[in-house]
Parts: sequence; C-alpha cells; structure tokens
Amino acid sequence: MNPSQLKWAKRILYTAAAYNLFWGAVISLYPQIILFGNLPTVYMLILIRCIGMLVGVYGIAYYFSGTDPQRYWPLVLVGLIGKVLGPLGAAYYIISGTLKLNFLWVNVFNDIIWMWPFGWIVYHCWMMENRKPKTIPPHR
Repeated sequence: MNPSQLKWAKRILYTAAAYNLFWGAVISLYPQIILFGNLPTVYMLILIRCIGMLVGVYGIAYYFSGTDPQRYWPLVLVGLIGKVLGPLGAAYYIISGTLKLNFLWVNVFNDIIWMWPFGWIVYHCWMMENRKPKTIPPHR
C-alpha cells in the first residue's frame, strides 16, 4: 500500500472499531432494539447479548488492524467474511419467514456498508503480500 492508501485503510479500520464497540455495547445493553416488534424470549435476549459481545470483540480486532493494516490484514479478511455471510444468513431467514424484511436494516449498517472498504483493504494488502520477494531458506 502506498502512504495515501495506508492512511485511508487506518481511517476505515479505526472508524469500524469505534462503530463496532459502540454497536456491540448498545445491543448488549439493549438487545430488544433489534427485535423490530418481535416478542423476545429470554433465550433470544441472551443470544443477542452474546452477539453484541462478539461485535465488540470485532471492534478490538479492527482497532489493532488499524495500527498496521498490512500486517494484520487477515483480521480484516475475517471481518469481511462475516460482512458477506451476515446478509446471506439474514436473507435466508427472511425468505423462510423466520425474520421480518425490516431486519435487513441491521445488515445494511453492520455489514453491507463495510463490504467495499474491507474488500479494498484486503485486496491491497493481499497484493502487497504477494509482491514480496520470496526467500528460499538455505539448504542444510
């Protein structure tokens, strides 16, 4: 990555870190916020709080990735995979009638808007990784 790209990658990852820490705290403390009118069960509230904890942990990973995106790009790749699989899973459950269509708003703000920036970071870091000269260890 050139210095300008690296600067943008860091901004993206620090923004993602702040967002995930905030959103993780919100849904951990107020899990009913994403139920969109569905009556929660105790188990559903517990599950949503656990998801909030995981979202917050992703925020920590994005923060560390922001310190050196070229070194920690595999953490961004893990995040990108989650950003792709989240909406696919939601679409499946919406089509099957388990979730309401308005649940997709959760995916818009938590997944879809981050796909392109994370993909951009992973692509550029992957390209840098593959441009490094390969060293052959000495033969013993």
